[in-house]
Amino acid sequence: MNKLYVGNLSPLVTVEDLKQLFGEKKLPGADQVLLKSGYAFVDFPDQNWAIKAIETLSGKVELHGKVLEVDYSVPKKLR
Repeated sequence: MNKLYVGNLSPLVTVEDLKQLFGEKKLPGADQVLLKSGYAFVDFPDQNWAIKAIETLSGKVELHGKVLEVDYSVPKKLR
């Protein structure tokens, strides 16, 4: 599973903001971004890049005044 949940997003965040952030952090594969209100889902090409994204971003990066929370996306039925 290489889909990540990106939470604690400001209402000002756009898909382009997220793609730019992933690009700046040299994290490939942020082509598939599904932005919702306050959170997003991002697909990564493999598990290694997903792990690197979590380690690089979660609790460490601020976007539009909010610190991002990044973790694996878990389907509702498995929560």
